Amino acid sequence: MAVKGQKFKTYSEELKMEAIRLQLEGKWTYRQINDHLGIQDQGQGV
Repeated sequence: MAVKGQKFKTYSEELKMEAIRLQLEGKWTYRQINDHLGIQDQGQGV
């Protein structure tokens, strides 16, 4: 849950497209994609 005044990290379109590509290939799990691309929060992943 968000807290008042909390800042959220934003990710570039390029990084988002790479995450989607990896997921669609079916060879990567969400956790692997997040670790590989440096996405901090599991909820912000693909």
